[in-house]
Amino acid sequence: MQDWKKIPNASDHLKWYQNKGKLKLDFFLSVIFVGMVLNGYDGSLVSGLQASDAWQADLNYPSGVRLGMLNAVAFISGLIVGPIITYIDENWGRRWGIRFYGYSLLIGSVVGCIAGVAGANGYALFCAGRAIIGFGLASFLMTSLVVVQEITHPRSRSSVAASWDSYWILGSVIAAWVIFGCTGHITSSWSWRIPYIIQVPMALYILIAVQFVPETPRFLLSKGREQEAFQFLVEYHGNGDPNDALVLFEFNEMKEAIQREKEAKAEKWSTILRSRANRHRVGLAMLMTFMTNLSGSSIIYYYYTTVFDLVGITDATTQTGINAGLSFFTWFCQLGFVYVGRFVGRRKILLWLWPALLLSLIGLTVSSGVFANKDQGDSKAGVATVVMVWVFLGVFNCSNPILYSYPAEVQTFSMRSKGLLVWNTITQLEGAYVTWVDAVALNSIGWKYYHVYMPLIIIQWFLVYFFMVETHGYTLEEIANVFDSKDDLTMVNTLEAGEVEQNVVGLKGDDRKSQDSK
Repeated sequence: MQDWKKIPNASDHLKWYQNKGKLKLDFFLSVIFVGMVLNGYDGSLVSGLQASDAWQADLNYPSGVRLGMLNAVAFISGLIVGPIITYIDENWGRRWGIRFYGYSLLIGSVVGCIAGVAGANGYALFCAGRAIIGFGLASFLMTSLVVVQEITHPRSRSSVAASWDSYWILGSVIAAWVIFGCTGHITSSWSWRIPYIIQVPMALYILIAVQFVPETPRFLLSKGREQEAFQFLVEYHGNGDPNDALVLFEFNEMKEAIQREKEAKAEKWSTILRSRANRHRVGLAMLMTFMTNLSGSSIIYYYYTTVFDLVGITDATTQTGINAGLSFFTWFCQLGFVYVGRFVGRRKILLWLWPALLLSLIGLTVSSGVFANKDQGDSKAGVATVVMVWVFLGVFNCSNPILYSYPAEVQTFSMRSKGLLVWNTITQLEGAYVTWVDAVALNSIGWKYYHVYMPLIIIQWFLVYFFMVETHGYTLEEIANVFDSKDDLTMVNTLEAGEVEQNVVGLKGDDRKSQDSK
């Protein structure tokens, strides 16, 4: 198989400001990343607002089950919308999921912001706003993961996709500092309404900017719009040169792969589930969300104020200040491992990080337990808990470039939306579970609840060791070959009931990679 990294491209010897095609492409990607900033901003609001006395009063002091529902309701609504967005993305285009996200954030933010006004039921209104926002969050996650993978220049696809979640952290950094400033200087309800209403102009920007983002070339090819797909690659990957060698390679590779998938009816659930390689792809998407949601990070992301309360750190300004600094720290951790991921394989990174995650969770449990077992508390144990929170979340965020990019890149084009539907469904179910159960469990047994996640982290490490496939250094089409060659098949085509034909994906003859090269 030809090494695509050695194929010359127009952008190879141009300064960044000379490559007009890539500059336009970067603008399209920036729309996605602004959406992720807004996603991270919104995702951090509820945990931060818990430190606001005015927010607590306006919502009638939610705790336990009621507090858990404020976070869980967004995941529940996201679960409902998943199949709808999958259908839209596959048939109408990738941009509609982003549009829906903008409308949902706009409406949901306004509804949530009026909670507690003029005697209205603050808790019910805020919950309703969270549910509306949840529809958009799931839509954006599923759609943006696809768009980032499918429009990015192959030279930078891996790094750009890996950096996708770092913008979520940037949004959480902004939210943390906005909440810190508002709760520290404003005592009225505006201490939480200002942070909430800031989402409105960001949502408006996304609604306007997404109109300029073109459809992905793979989607265009799947609809028979070959000329449009080729023009996309020429303009944005070849800087306007229709004879660019890498553009021609990309176009032919995409076209052949999509044609084979069409012939194999690869978009059908029956075909997906019949193929061992495809089941493997879907299983790995499920593994990534298992590691994301059930490794203990939800405790800190959604209930860090409770974690600090358990070790005697109860001042709102102190709590929000610690969280603001923590957000900056985790952002740099993510950016660092986006860079590391350019040189080190995804599987190797996770195999090294998960033991460190387990050790830091053990440290957090020990420090919290020491504090709880002292009659007057232990200030040193309280400080140690803050340190271990930083270490734990820092290690976890080093893994996020992989946990969020891997589920989309391992799917073939025809099953990418469906693979992410499975990913989203499991994500929303797990998210609803942990955000609800975490609140109830922390309220009931406190720091002892941390023990629950330790065996789960160990199980996740073994699953990565035995099942994760390395994808570092491949194009999206080549990744399909990595999976298929491991199973000695690439596409299963149901010709008629009970009859299965194996079709080899990849270049023929000597061009196909041998199993030993994997």
